[in-house]
Amino acid sequence: MIKKIIVGLTLLTCLSFTVTNHFRVLVLQKIGQYASNSYPEKIYVQTDKPYYALGDDIWFTAYLVNGITHKKSEKSNIIYVELINEQDSIISKKQLFTNTLSVAGDFNIRKNIKPGKYLLRAYTNYMRNGEENDLFQKEISIIDYNSNRIPLHLKEANPAQNLQGTRPNKPEINFYPEGGNLVNNLSSKIAIQVKNYNNTNLQGHIKDSENNIISSFKTSQYGIGITTLTPKENTSFYASIMINNEEFKYPLPDALPSGHTLSLVNSGDKITIKAASNHSIGLKNTFLVGHQRGKLVYEKYETTPTNEYIVTLNTELLLDGVTSFTLFDNNGNPVCERLVFIDTSKNDVNLQLDLSNNNPKTREKVAMQLSLKDKNGASLKGQISMSITDLDAIDQKTTDENIKTYLLLNSDIRGSIENPGYFFEKENDPRRRYELDLIMLTHGWRRFKWTDLLYEKSLKPKFSEEKGIYISGYTTALEGTKSRLASHTRMTFMGRIPYQENQKATSLGAFKYGPFVFNDSIKVLLEARVHDFKSEDLKNKKVSIYLDEPFYDSPKVVKEDVLKLILKDTTKISNFIKQAQTISTLDSIYLENATRLDEIVITAKKESEEAKRTAELNSRTNYGSATRRLDMANYKNQSHLTVFQLLRNIPGIITYGDSIYMRNKPVTRILVDDFPVDVLDVFNMTGDEVDFIDVLTGAQAASYSNVGVGVIAIYTKTGEFERNINIKNEPGIINFTTKGFYTAREYYAPNYEDDFTNLAKQDLRTTLHWEPTITFTDAPINTKEISFFTSDTRSKYGIRIEGITETGIPIYYVTTLDVD
Repeated sequence: MIKKIIVGLTLLTCLSFTVTNHFRVLVLQKIGQYASNSYPEKIYVQTDKPYYALGDDIWFTAYLVNGITHKKSEKSNIIYVELINEQDSIISKKQLFTNTLSVAGDFNIRKNIKPGKYLLRAYTNYMRNGEENDLFQKEISIIDYNSNRIPLHLKEANPAQNLQGTRPNKPEINFYPEGGNLVNNLSSKIAIQVKNYNNTNLQGHIKDSENNIISSFKTSQYGIGITTLTPKENTSFYASIMINNEEFKYPLPDALPSGHTLSLVNSGDKITIKAASNHSIGLKNTFLVGHQRGKLVYEKYETTPTNEYIVTLNTELLLDGVTSFTLFDNNGNPVCERLVFIDTSKNDVNLQLDLSNNNPKTREKVAMQLSLKDKNGASLKGQISMSITDLDAIDQKTTDENIKTYLLLNSDIRGSIENPGYFFEKENDPRRRYELDLIMLTHGWRRFKWTDLLYEKSLKPKFSEEKGIYISGYTTALEGTKSRLASHTRMTFMGRIPYQENQKATSLGAFKYGPFVFNDSIKVLLEARVHDFKSEDLKNKKVSIYLDEPFYDSPKVVKEDVLKLILKDTTKISNFIKQAQTISTLDSIYLENATRLDEIVITAKKESEEAKRTAELNSRTNYGSATRRLDMANYKNQSHLTVFQLLRNIPGIITYGDSIYMRNKPVTRILVDDFPVDVLDVFNMTGDEVDFIDVLTGAQAASYSNVGVGVIAIYTKTGEFERNINIKNEPGIINFTTKGFYTAREYYAPNYEDDFTNLAKQDLRTTLHWEPTITFTDAPINTKEISFFTSDTRSKYGIRIEGITETGIPIYYVTTLDVD
């Protein structure tokens, strides 16, 4: 009998080991697949400033990285950036291509849009397989400078206020036991978080059901505190807070009669992890896993029935960022989770900036030398972007969100952290490390759930990676049932040098050409035949061609975890509004004077509604005013006419058939909302769609390529041109103009060494300079020189540099420049 029991126990032990070892293999396999194949992507967007005036430009650089390594992503090459209003409507969208770490872009803020809070959102198509709040979302503000009052939504941007703008009489308090649960007879730390209350610095006590004080706690400026508790059977606990001599009671979570706990101490250079259990078998067959953004960094399978163990890890072996430790019980269930933030000196980057002139005068040239090295002085590869803004008008704090805080912190935990830069202002600061650890206790890992990762079937992602532009669709029979047809297709790019591809559609009639990368519009000819393109059969062309939509529908707008715009210095906002008012006045005077000179008008006249309208239209263009302009506000009775008919109202323009002539020569360059198009794309456009039409010649037209005799620039009322498909009369053929990737405009940087520029209007830029992309190589001498001219404003300017190295280390650097 004893032998049978021993054999039985041995078999049970072997079976347990086999099952647990199988689970260990499963965990390592799934997390390996996640890191190598299913890794998420992250995007961070740096803007030149946090708020803008109507008529301003938003300049930005978008960084796209592998969400685990923070190196260049090998999945997507296309980034979508959207500007979204408070009604969740997308008012502008850019499609950008990058094959490096970053890409530049911009939005022009039209003066006729509604001021208020806006959302800047960026994502790849592949990122849509995750949650909507995993997309990059940043709040910006657009201010109406015509009003002298600070916008209400900026006054209310105070983290101490709740979403309704009212203060509750009773604080909202949440409790977060370390590891997840309280367990009887096991000591646990409990993080305490105060929300939506004016005073986040509260003091209180933990009391038992007999009103005995067990421990005390105090919350910090971020409304977070900590206490320690060892729960007992048949005993409940609550937190007691006294406010204005009134006691508020908050029950603590109930303790489990049996279970596991996981605690951690972060000492900076090392972390100490303690696992404990009150089960009869203790921690036997439990599995502790540590991962950083999905990459395994630690594992421990416990084979003995111990009730607790302690392990110590050297943080020098880890990367910077959030590291998650999960304890699985002997049934393979995740029972405890603990996050810790790692910040080691080995990952420090040295960005050096040297100015040619530390105290330049107004309109004086400044040159800066930039270098990027590791802590040992070796050159680093990477890309950075830089904004220089007037600190009298633009709030810039080191506690703000930046690329380092976003990639390493906010993008990996549930819920957003306000003023995250505070935790990185001082290196190796024990107090801030302690406060950041409290943040880790109150937030969970956001990127995946273990149960989903381990047990859900691996399905093909709904949204695919995008490498370029595709031209796709399907073909059907022209007559009869019009069923799908496996036809032969041919696509031709009608450029200077035509490019052609042939393809046979699938059995369902589907075809797909690409990926293609181009930044301009391209006229495309698409043909289909029943048999092939050599057949003389009269029925060979009886094919209908249907194109897929060129862009995906935008994802749903979810305003959780948005990086909030928090502004406390109303003086800076007031200064910004005053500067915007002055700039607008100067622009109006300058444009009015320019108009007088063009028309040889000598007498002065008061600014009229017409002048305001002219300024409004000029703000939509890159070139200001035009020598000849047709404003549809003056041709409302002709809004039913086509663009070709309207053009005949402009002196020197003749239209005939499907061609436009200027000086008896055909116009080869046509723009719609600054987007180059083919003449057939505007053939059926009517005045109902048009805001105004400009004719550009000479120097104004020279800034565009292939201008020939001049440029026709059409601006629509919506400001968003969609491609137009023109179907020929004959079957089996369509032609259209397809839109390429957006190319960022170049930031205007005046050159005051030029005498003509030096006579220009007064220069009061709030963004003194914007440099969207500075690329470093690993050459031994790897210094980049950036130069610009100061404006007419004597002020202190903030220099803000963000970027990332090729090895995945985020870069954040701020300094100042004084202009006398």
